[in-house]
Amino acid sequence: MLKRRIGIAVALICLIGLYAFRVYAVNTDIKLPIRQVYKKSEAVPYEKDFNTGTGSSDGYTVQVLDSKIMSAKDFCEKYNVTDMKLATHYYMVKVSVENISNHHVGEEGVPLGISMLIGTNYCLIPSPDMFSAVNTDMPSQAFSLRLGTQKEVWLVFQIIPGVAPERKQIEEDPPMLQITQYPHQKLIQLT
Repeated sequence: MLKRRIGIAVALICLIGLYAFRVYAVNTDIKLPIRQVYKKSEAVPYEKDFNTGTGSSDGYTVQVLDSKIMSAKDFCEKYNVTDMKLATHYYMVKVSVENISNHHVGEEGVPLGISMLIGTNYCLIPSPDMFSAVNTDMPSQAFSLRLGTQKEVWLVFQIIPGVAPERKQIEEDPPMLQITQYPHQKLIQLT
């Protein structure tokens, strides 16, 4: 009986050791993204950097033109939308997207729907419904452009109490627009 308990304990220790070694081996080669911060109005190329796919936006650039915070009431009146009364404010970022060298029109494009606003300890994701309400000529947040053309669009982020920081905190700690996550985390300043 004692030999059996010792055998089980040794086997358990070996399994824990193998698991710890596996976790160590997997995590030793992790390369963290290199953070690159760009100034507002600077044209930032996607290059081979990506969010959830690989290199589909190569040849495109994004430039932040403007940003503002609107109350939910003013936003809904201006764009003639009804919301679920969850958001108190909307953070809007106007960007210019240009296709400078991507020849794969219709196949590859810009996935603005997965860009985020990143603050010190918070992030906001864009609202697809409000994007469509503000950019009435755009079918979705992901699109491609003909070579040599550009398009200006508004990205809309909801500020919902309890989910996102309050407007005051966002104004005190302004976010940056993240367009790619890896291997370079590209952030564009909004102010």
